[in-house]
Amino acid sequence: MIVDANDFGREILGKSRDIDLSDNILKELIKDNPAGQENELTPLVLIRRKK
Repeated sequence: MIVDANDFGREILGKSRDIDLSDNILKELIKDNPAGQENELTPLVLIRRKK
């Protein structure tokens, strides 16, 4: 999924058709902004199912 996430909110811009989770659940996964926003960088985060 490609998102725009910051301190003000989260917007899903696109996602793989293989993702079977709702947009609300996906937004919850990144609610705490796991990559941070320091120095105005554009982080990349990989979220995978736990096996």
